Amino acid sequence: MIDISPLQADPSGNEAADCIAAMHAACIETGFFVVLGHGLDDEIISLFAGVRRFFELPQAAKERTPRINRYGYIPHRPSAIDISRASDNVEYLDIGLHAEVDVPAVAGLEPAVRRYQQAAISVAMTVLGALAAALGAQPEFFAKTMVNPQCRLRFLHYPAVQPDSHGLLPVPNPPHTDYGLITLLATDGIPGLEVKPVDSEWIPVEAPEGSLVINLGDMLARWSNDRYRSTPHRVVGPAAGDRVSIPFFINPDPGTVVDCIPSCITEGRPQRYDQITAGTFLTQRIDGSTEPYVDPYEGPARQANASPAPGYDGATS
Repeated sequence: MIDISPLQADPSGNEAADCIAAMHAACIETGFFVVLGHGLDDEIISLFAGVRRFFELPQAAKERTPRINRYGYIPHRPSAIDISRASDNVEYLDIGLHAEVDVPAVAGLEPAVRRYQQAAISVAMTVLGALAAALGAQPEFFAKTMVNPQCRLRFLHYPAVQPDSHGLLPVPNPPHTDYGLITLLATDGIPGLEVKPVDSEWIPVEAPEGSLVINLGDMLARWSNDRYRSTPHRVVGPAAGDRVSIPFFINPDPGTVVDCIPSCITEGRPQRYDQITAGTFLTQRIDGSTEPYVDPYEGPARQANASPAPGYDGATS
């Protein structure tokens, strides 16, 4: 757990320096860390209340929010038997920043969504400023790319499941990496998220209710010339009860040029990637069978041109 409150209270103080060092180490090792002191406590409580009210609606009411241009509602399909398909054991709803789809008419949901989006973007900017400084760039390096950020707020509902005959829980959300810049994940404290560091088995992520899990996407790994990691993760079906989680995918302006940060290029680590715009990078990672902003994980070494799992809808975390 990393308390990020010093980043806002006294950015130049010793406690802030310790916080930045802890995040930097986590980004080098796994690209995952859990934060407290983010200041979003009230926004998270209000948002979860509204999201739960949405998922408690009759199915027909939920489906009044159609899927349009990869925004909107994807239903749970409990009759499916292929648990490698993400949407077989999870339902979800995607909301953008710019009215890409109407927020469902659930009491208190739209104001909670808009408050959370703005507050969470502020937290993301604080974290990204710290990481930019840790990488040797100016603290405002990433903030300058966020004039018109491309952000997606996703509500996920995982129904409780039973272990199979071998005592194993199904994996409703197959292994993948997020392929954008950074993801902020709010959870209800129910376990299920697991990460797979290099040369390691799957490790559960302990994230108490009210905390935020922050993970780096493939774009930030590329920007850092792979000094930072984008690590495969998955969700194991909850056995103790339903699980709700809310990832917020943060991406820069589409025209932003993603080029390896100069301080991340050394004699021992030459530049690994050509420059590319953020919009082109994301577009290249999306096809007809995937959803922003996730990339199916193809085993011990992710294959650069691998096809996604059939029917994989990309629900994450």
